[in-house]
Amino acid sequence: MKLKLSALVGLILTGVFVLSSTALAQGIYTAGSTGVDISWPNCRAKVPTSAKFGIVGVTNGLGYSTSPCLVSEAAHFSNLSFYVNTGWNSSSTHINPTSPRLCAAADNNCLAYNYGYNAGLYAYNAASSAGLHSTTWWLDVESNNTWSTDALQNQNSLLGEHDALLASGVAIVGAYSTTAMWNSITGSWLNNWPSWGATTWKTANQAKTYCTGHQFTGGTTWLIQYQGQLDQDVAC
Repeated sequence: MKLKLSALVGLILTGVFVLSSTALAQGIYTAGSTGVDISWPNCRAKVPTSAKFGIVGVTNGLGYSTSPCLVSEAAHFSNLSFYVNTGWNSSSTHINPTSPRLCAAADNNCLAYNYGYNAGLYAYNAASSAGLHSTTWWLDVESNNTWSTDALQNQNSLLGEHDALLASGVAIVGAYSTTAMWNSITGSWLNNWPSWGATTWKTANQAKTYCTGHQFTGGTTWLIQYQGQLDQDVAC
């Protein structure tokens, strides 16, 4: 089939536009756009109307808990994603030795996986029962939560939570952390998950400089957090 030159040029330009649009997005986040992440410490905070996306904490600072302002905070955003606090505690009362895996009594790697998996189900069900859904969830990996000195056990806890969310129908599960915290907790685990990096920068332009060179999971950096009246984020 022969096309007129003008039509051919139009198709080429359209193709370039489509490819460019695809390249300028990381999942549900448009590159260069800014948003906020909020949770239980921000229940009374005023959310800026300029935020293009929101990442809302489902948990109340620890796993197996629910933020009291989950629903009210989620209502601020049409482009909504979630994050959950993570951890691993071998003496936790939330360890299930038989689900989803059957664990031997001393197999802390198996028990850690189950702990994380069921924490993921808990968080997903907390959001779902409130009528809240998103294709994108983040695992908040910070040193101020409970962790083992055994990095492999910590990896298994995170993997369990990751797998539970995917099994529940979530499309993307990434990790929020800093390179230092991630390396300390997981032993520099490279799993190629999307990453969301925390910084102490004060502007989006400063934060964007961390979109490359700080891929602590080995995967692509999707977001970088910077500091404002609320925690703010820029999409890479």
